[in-house]
Amino acid sequence: MEELQKDIGGCGRFQWMLVSSLKLGIVPISWSMLQMAFCGIVPDWWCLPSPDYHGNLSSSSSSSSIGNGDNWPRDNTTFQACDIPGSGGESCGGHMVFDESITTVVSEWSLVCERKYVKAIMTSAQMGGVFVGALVAGQTSDILGRRLTSYAALVWHLVTSLVAAFSVHWAMFLAMRVLIGVSLGAYLVASFPFCFEFVSTEHRQMVAFTPGWDIGVGVFVLAAWIMPHWSHLHIGAAVITVPILLTWFIVPESARWLATQGRLQEAERVVKRIARMNRRPAPAARTRRVLEHVARVEKEVGQGQGQGRGRRYTYLDIYRGWRMAGTTLICNFLWFSMSLSYYGISFGVSALSGSFYLNTFLMSFLEIPLRLIMSLVANRVGRRWPAFSLYSLCALFSFAILVVDKTVAEDQQGTVTTALAICSKLCLGSVWMIAATFTSELYPTVIRSLGYGASNMIARVGGVLAPVVMIMDSEKDVVRAYVIVGTVMTISGVLTLFLRETKGQGLQDSITVHEVAGEDGADIVKVTVAPRKGGAAAFEETELGVDTTMANGEIGKSRDEKRKNGEKMEERDDEGGKDAAEKKQGKAVEGRLGKDGDGDGDDGRAQVETDRCSEIFSIRL
Repeated sequence: MEELQKDIGGCGRFQWMLVSSLKLGIVPISWSMLQMAFCGIVPDWWCLPSPDYHGNLSSSSSSSSIGNGDNWPRDNTTFQACDIPGSGGESCGGHMVFDESITTVVSEWSLVCERKYVKAIMTSAQMGGVFVGALVAGQTSDILGRRLTSYAALVWHLVTSLVAAFSVHWAMFLAMRVLIGVSLGAYLVASFPFCFEFVSTEHRQMVAFTPGWDIGVGVFVLAAWIMPHWSHLHIGAAVITVPILLTWFIVPESARWLATQGRLQEAERVVKRIARMNRRPAPAARTRRVLEHVARVEKEVGQGQGQGRGRRYTYLDIYRGWRMAGTTLICNFLWFSMSLSYYGISFGVSALSGSFYLNTFLMSFLEIPLRLIMSLVANRVGRRWPAFSLYSLCALFSFAILVVDKTVAEDQQGTVTTALAICSKLCLGSVWMIAATFTSELYPTVIRSLGYGASNMIARVGGVLAPVVMIMDSEKDVVRAYVIVGTVMTISGVLTLFLRETKGQGLQDSITVHEVAGEDGADIVKVTVAPRKGGAAAFEETELGVDTTMANGEIGKSRDEKRKNGEKMEERDDEGGKDAAEKKQGKAVEGRLGKDGDGDGDDGRAQVETDRCSEIFSIRL
């Protein structure tokens, strides 16, 4: 598929159209994802005292106009007082007066004092919905397709946002935030791998850089500044979703996915459309041959596992085999730590000194130049080391906040802490961009959405915990939260070094290639053969983890295939084994036998061919 993609154009007008359309969908998604950062703000409020208490106020008590012009006592005795002063502990209940210059769900339903816990539950519930959406979309995008899943998520977002805007009770609003979260998780999981499957290898990192998320956050901050009302912001999120839905008519389904499903005519039409928009000739014969090849390989893999055509992969497949499971678990932790830190910082912006709007804007838009630089670096030197560097810098800035708390004068701590928090957030946003690319490249087409979706699901666990673990209600809470960020970022940086580098490697289509892929993804496999007791000999694992046993002149199945993958292997005689077609597909390396399968001391020669396209090993003796 990679060679075919080069023929029809891997970064032309079609790719710009498709990536722009799908990235536009990120704008309302990021808007809604961070809405609780505004909706959860606690405006200044005062307890509305009883008439008896009001009459007993001293003449020296100051009062001033609040919002609607009514005069309420506003002093230290009534400011954020959960009990009515002088009432003997009588709860203020719902008798609160909020500053009406801003209307959040906190002021709408008086979510303070005994209802203070509701705000954190709302935020966690939203992230729980994102978890469910990621879980569902990871499966449906591999079964129903990337296109249908992505646009269904946008329609769901439109409907739920409108309903949420007219919530009449905080419990209704909480339920709608869960449903909105489902749409957010589904779109994020389905759309990102969708973009990747149309873009050539050298341009994949630029897809991750395209600033859909940053634009969405910036538009959200501007909207919140102009109309600081939680209901209006939900309506705005729904309204900007409408024109994006129209891109359904210009965005096709992934040709890679269609080919793996055996829908070759549809895949061929997509390829022709890409070539036409990119003004490239469409090699009809080659296109058909490549697509049939991808479909045939997937069918053979399914038959090898007793599934036949239409095999459905599940989340279990991304944990099959020690190599695959290790990769998945590392990615899961990376995404968990990034989500915990990112949303903890984002939802805690109001706890920092300075303007909420300015801090949020700076944290978002200053990411763009840094992300551009890191995209270029990642394209040039790879994914691992830039990611490691950003994790380390994020940890450094986060731990520096603890140092500031201990060493800097109290009147200067607020400004320095805010600056360090912004720097930490910038590094975090950039490393997440690289991690998104990295994760998608580590999985083959048939389970790419599952692998990406699993990491997204685990990330939402971090998002659920962020409002609880990363509480920033006081200055000491801010310091503690950033120590947590520094700790998980340090661990993430170390774990990143255990992932294989994917820079410059073509996207794999079948799970069998990934199961045996070496550290550098090379085509050539180095195999050594050593004698065993009883005259048997075995291939020993070198680069690809192949542990193929040979007894009495026969080649057994690989350990990974035997245990996990059900990968088919073919035995061939030396006769006719060097035909031109096979030479063209694969590269061969030779291993020598100390003894042959019968143990008679004769030299034998074993030749192993690997074919990145067919994903089937051919072994000759």
